[in-house]
Amino acid sequence: MKRIYLFLLCCVVMGAFVSCLGESNSKNKTPVELPPKVEPYTVENGAFDVDAVRSNININNMHFDFPLLLSDLEKGWKYELYDRSDYGLKEGSGYANLIYNGTEVAAVSLENCYTGKEKESVIYSISISSSDCDIYGIVPFNSTIADVEKLLGMPDEMQTMDTPYKHTYIYGDLKGVDQNKVIRGQYLVVDFDENGVVDFLKLTYSVIS
Repeated sequence: MKRIYLFLLCCVVMGAFVSCLGESNSKNKTPVELPPKVEPYTVENGAFDVDAVRSNININNMHFDFPLLLSDLEKGWKYELYDRSDYGLKEGSGYANLIYNGTEVAAVSLENCYTGKEKESVIYSISISSSDCDIYGIVPFNSTIADVEKLLGMPDEMQTMDTPYKHTYIYGDLKGVDQNKVIRGQYLVVDFDENGVVDFLKLTYSVIS
């Protein structure tokens, strides 16, 4: 439940400081083109490279390509869609939990998500808060502020909230929210607890169509 709460809280926070992109006719949907898969690589310490980060996602000791279609999830993976109406989402967007062998391991945001064609949805944002997962070597409940700064340098934006406590580093570029409430941008959110230890990670990789 903590993972779900943090995921939704982070969505609210993101919505608070990204602007709304221009409206368009949702009936004129166009196919979502996935960016090429990237072989895992790293860059020198102290630099944020979103392609390097998205090429290094590991969940339960398995490499996870990102972004990807729901239909491309490998054997053992399942997903559980949120009720779109509960979160004010429109056709074209969605939220889901990723489940591996019966265990919830991540929460994701979806684009190209339409009723009856959910398998064509694209996972464009993933949130994790488990020590069995990491993004670019950053491990929840293990990595510290110093570890993150060593890997990625200082953030592009920093936020602090007292209740509930949340200290957040944001790396990368947020463009805004489109008419379907799909967040556009390529960025990493890292939340720390009161002791300066990572307790939540969210990676988003989407483009403005």
